[in-house]
Amino acid sequence: MNVLRLSGIVGALLVLLATPLDFADAGTKVVAGDDTAAPAEPRRAFMLRDVRSRVLTDQDFLGSYLLIYFGYTHCPDVCPTTLLTVSEVMKGLGDDAKGVVPIFITVDPDRDTPEHMAEYVSAFDERIVALTGPQQFIDAAVTSYNAYYKKVPSTTAPADYTMDHTASIAFVGPDGRLITRFAYGEDAAQIVARVRETLGAARSN
Repeated sequence: MNVLRLSGIVGALLVLLATPLDFADAGTKVVAGDDTAAPAEPRRAFMLRDVRSRVLTDQDFLGSYLLIYFGYTHCPDVCPTTLLTVSEVMKGLGDDAKGVVPIFITVDPDRDTPEHMAEYVSAFDERIVALTGPQQFIDAAVTSYNAYYKKVPSTTAPADYTMDHTASIAFVGPDGRLITRFAYGEDAAQIVARVRETLGAARSN
């Protein structure tokens, strides 16, 4: 990776890490996040690594539409349900899926090893890109996408903790800017229709 590019990304992430997090309205179980993009939507930045230890940044995905989901592999229901929806969306898009990249970012790097993440996402769709990294870089990505997570200790076994986290899917444009969020439980067919509508509008411009 170009040294100047890397230093620029690290600088951007340090700014993100310095941004205070406001979880006052986040909820206690799962939260939806913002419903739509802000009028002056900024490009969202992250730097993480995939299951093959390759460093990937938001710049590596410029030119593609993204479906980004924050979760963890030990999630009992919300994450598998959402990733199944993502899988159905990718299948429903048909040839249009070539321009869409689904991304799963763990909020539980202590337990989500690259090997475990690779096996986990492949059970849903092999096109899902699983990303992890040092905690501070995950936190920077969470902040960048205005997402949320919180570790919930177990009352019986320390290793059996759970994670409250944002449950929506961020739909990001090829310029790295947030288009909208798909709420948890939203029907795959509705998501496919919205994605196709967006792709169609882009082609006509």
